Amino acid sequence: MSKQLRILQFCNKPPFPPKDGGAIGMHNVSQGIIDFGHYLKILSISSDKHSVNINELPSGYIANTDFEAVFVDLSIKLGAAAFNLFYTNRSYNITRFYNQQLSKKLIEILQKQEFDIVQVESIFLKDYLPIIREHSNAKVVLRAPNVEFVIWQRLASIEKNPVKKMYLNILAKRLRKEELEAYNKFDAIYTVTERDLELMRTLGAKSMMTYIPTGIDVTKNIDVADVKLDYPSLFHLGALDWMPNQEAVKWLLDKVWPGLHRKYPSLKFYIAGRRPPEWLSKLNMDGVEVIGEVKDAAAFMKSKAIMPVPLFSGSGMRVKIVEAMMLSKAVVSTDIGIEGIIHQNGKDVLIANKAQDFIDSISLLIDDKSTFENICNNAHLSAIKNYSHKSLSQKLNDFLMEI
Repeated sequence: MSKQLRILQFCNKPPFPPKDGGAIGMHNVSQGIIDFGHYLKILSISSDKHSVNINELPSGYIANTDFEAVFVDLSIKLGAAAFNLFYTNRSYNITRFYNQQLSKKLIEILQKQEFDIVQVESIFLKDYLPIIREHSNAKVVLRAPNVEFVIWQRLASIEKNPVKKMYLNILAKRLRKEELEAYNKFDAIYTVTERDLELMRTLGAKSMMTYIPTGIDVTKNIDVADVKLDYPSLFHLGALDWMPNQEAVKWLLDKVWPGLHRKYPSLKFYIAGRRPPEWLSKLNMDGVEVIGEVKDAAAFMKSKAIMPVPLFSGSGMRVKIVEAMMLSKAVVSTDIGIEGIIHQNGKDVLIANKAQDFIDSISLLIDDKSTFENICNNAHLSAIKNYSHKSLSQKLNDFLMEI
C-alpha cells in the first residue's frame, strides 16, 4: 500500500447528506480519500441554508471522518452588505464566510493534529489560509468547483434592472480580484472541469494543477431496471434557492412551457428542489407541479423522462446533469449548462440555446420514442465511462500523493 496521508477537508457547507451538487462533490472526495486508506477529518460550516445535526449523522460516517461543524450566519444582511459596498473594497461573497468561532476551531484542530494536506473546498474560505499557514506545515490544496466570479459576471450580463446589474457587476469585479490574488497562495489546485483549469491558467494561476470531475453521488442506487417511467414528462431537480436555477426555471415557464403545453396538453412538468422562492411556491400553471424538496432525489429522477437545463449563468460542472445521464435520462441543455461535461450533441444529449430550440428538441423526444431511448441509453454509457467513482477516486489519489 502507498503512504497513508493525513488530510483535513475544510468545507464551506456540510458534505453529508449529499443533497445538492456541491455536497455531492465534497462527499465523493471524502469517500475517495477513505477508500484509499487515508486518514480524513472534516471541518465544516453549518448555516441556516445548509445545516447539519451531528447527532443525526450515521455513526459510520462520524467514525470515518471525525466530523465537526461550526455554525456561521451566512444570511445576506442589508446593513452589512451596504457597509461592505460603500466602506470597503472587499468581496462581500468572501467576507461573510469569515467567523471567529470557526477560526478558533480551525486553530484548535491544527494545533492538536498534524496533517499532510489541508483541502479547502471553496475560494470563499480563502481568508482562513493565513491561519492554516501559521498553525500547520501541511500542503494546502484548493478544490475549485467553479471559477466563482464568472457566475456573477454572467448573472450581471443578463440582469435587466440597472441598479441590480450595477451591484452584480461590483460583486463580480471584487470577487474576481480576490479570487485571482488567492490562486498562487495555494500549493495545488484542482478544478472539476478542464475549461476552468485552462481559464485559471490564463488568469495567472501557477500552482500545481489538474482537473477531476465530479461523478454521481456514491450513495445513490443507479439501477433503473423495473422503474415505472412517466413518459413523456419534463422535470427540474436542483436547489431552488440558487439564483441560476431560479433563472432557468422562470425562463422555461415563460418562454418554453406555453408552447409545449399548447402542443401537448397532457404533458406534465415537475419542479423539485429545496427552498423554492415564494413566487414559485404559489405558482398556479396548468400542467406544472411544484414539488419542492424531495426525500429521495434518485427515485424522483428515475421516474421522470426529460430534463431541460436552460442555464445561462453559472460555472463549473452541473452534477445533476451527470446524474441524469447516469440514470438514463434525456437531457436538453444550453451550452453553458453542459459546460465541462463530456458529451456528444445529438447522441447522448441535445443542445438548445433558444426557446424554440428547446421546444423543437423536447418535441423530438416526445414524438419519436426511439430517439428518446437512444439518447437515454447513450447518456448512461457515457456517464459510466467518464464519471465512475472508481476512476475519479484513482485520479484524486494520484494527485494528492504527488503534491
